Amino acid sequence: MAQFFGEEFLHELRSRLDIVSIVEQYVTLKRSSSSSMVGLCPFHNEKTPSFHVDGQKQLFYCFGCNAGGDAITFLMKMQNMSYPEAVTYLAESVGMTVPTRDTFDSEITHLRKTILEMNRRAARYFHECLFQSEGKAALDYITGRGLTKNTIIRFGIGYSPAGWSGLYDKLREWGYKDEQIKASGLVVVSEREKGTTKLFDRFRGRVMFPIIDANGNVIGFGGRSMDPNDPAKYLNSPEVITFRKGNNLYAMNYAKATKRDCLILCEGYMDVIAMHQAGFDNAVAGLGTALTPEQGRLLKKYTDRVVLCYDNDEAGRKATQRSMQVLSSLDLQVRVLTLRGGKDPDEIIKKEGRAFFQALVDGSETGVDFRLNEILRRYDLSVDSERVQCSGEVFDLLASLRQDAQREIYSSRAAKMLTLSDDTVKREVAKRLRNLERLRKKQQEKDENNRLRGVGDRINPQRMTHLKAARAEEDLISVLLAFPEKANKICEQISPEDFVTDFNRRVFMALLEQIRENPTATEPGLLLSQYFQPDEMGRIVSFISSCDAINADDKEILRAATVLKEEKRRIDQRAAGGDQAFAENLKRLREQRKTKE
Repeated sequence: MAQFFGEEFLHELRSRLDIVSIVEQYVTLKRSSSSSMVGLCPFHNEKTPSFHVDGQKQLFYCFGCNAGGDAITFLMKMQNMSYPEAVTYLAESVGMTVPTRDTFDSEITHLRKTILEMNRRAARYFHECLFQSEGKAALDYITGRGLTKNTIIRFGIGYSPAGWSGLYDKLREWGYKDEQIKASGLVVVSEREKGTTKLFDRFRGRVMFPIIDANGNVIGFGGRSMDPNDPAKYLNSPEVITFRKGNNLYAMNYAKATKRDCLILCEGYMDVIAMHQAGFDNAVAGLGTALTPEQGRLLKKYTDRVVLCYDNDEAGRKATQRSMQVLSSLDLQVRVLTLRGGKDPDEIIKKEGRAFFQALVDGSETGVDFRLNEILRRYDLSVDSERVQCSGEVFDLLASLRQDAQREIYSSRAAKMLTLSDDTVKREVAKRLRNLERLRKKQQEKDENNRLRGVGDRINPQRMTHLKAARAEEDLISVLLAFPEKANKICEQISPEDFVTDFNRRVFMALLEQIRENPTATEPGLLLSQYFQPDEMGRIVSFISSCDAINADDKEILRAATVLKEEKRRIDQRAAGGDQAFAENLKRLREQRKTKE
């Protein structure tokens, strides 16, 4: 992969960036040493902080999930950006002029920009179709749902004609190529006879809702069918390079600017639009999937309080339970709005009005109250066996609460509901807390052992099979990262061909290239984020973090190199022996077949 940006530009950018202030936009950090800050990792759920940010080295690393890298890598993971996009965003944030496109822009980044441009033009096309004769039924449906013209314009609502190629023909007319159009997800590819293909519109005869990200880009679409017999009532854009359903929320481009003290999370587009029209400009919705941690982090970027407002049915209550688990793990305050007098917010606002809905928001119950009431709702407490079973679930819930004060308050409340003494409830909860702590420590030890052995290693899957060789490779890479001046000494002992695992070989070769091109660079590892994916950078940063594990003197370099070469020779011999044994077995089988014949 060619280098996107010059070293001089990257060095200047890093000198102006402060990784601590960038990370603090997403994570609450506390100082743990003179140069290091610590907080709860934004990339996995944890109760004990293991996410460290080093202000001196300008690096972050999580000892729990092994995510790591520099400010560029952090932004790539948090905002699902490509490397050039993250660099451009950060450079503009500190007032730096970004090199021209032909200096750094990759094909994938150019394609992403092209698709966003296509989406914007497609949204305008759909919106125009809504006000033409072919869109009359769709417009009647939308206005029949109570939406005003201003709301329709504000949300860019449109209509996709029922024909097979209306949008496709327009895209071709605007100069886009078939490969670009296919990559956008706006069309479906139909395989025809003799290997030929035909493209036709993905959205046909549907009310269209542009999905706009928090930065104002049209990243995809949701389409509601006008056919009452269509089993696919709603259809979303497929996941392409511009659109990840689990990373975005509908209407966040507007809700992020609300003056209200919380965000309301709903299920559907129409719910959100109706709420905005009624003045609740803090409403957002998921995109057809269960709430993800990435969506939770997006909410946390703009608020500390989330009100869940899902449909008042069994599916809605289950979705509420799942969403609470995600949001609570991110330390967000969660409340649940129980809908009355209708199934969803759109219906309630129409029937009862804005003031009634505001009262529901103000009276929303805490997440713990909702979970507690959901447990009690399923049991008949007048039956002893059901009361015992219900008590067990309640004790498990209380033990899962993270704050001591919260646990004590709800323990007293549960005791009254279950007609049990406070002491009984506290003893049962304490017992479960001890069990949970044992299980947590056991799982932590298991995870650490698996990590050391390489079990389930997606970054370097060969590590577990060739553990001894991989550790020697990592020792040599660690020296190279910390002491680039030792590169010549290491190359006297070892070459890339001596490496056993493909990932470590790639890191070794990239490091050598950087050191040769930038002989004065003191931290060549920081130059690698343009060559490796964010998860791969996490592994490289773990090497940087463990640089002290090996003494950098020449004897240690020779030891690691000798171990690696011996392991490589043993692996090659075993492979050659296997090939020879296979050939001999094949020869013997052929001879036996000839004898039988």
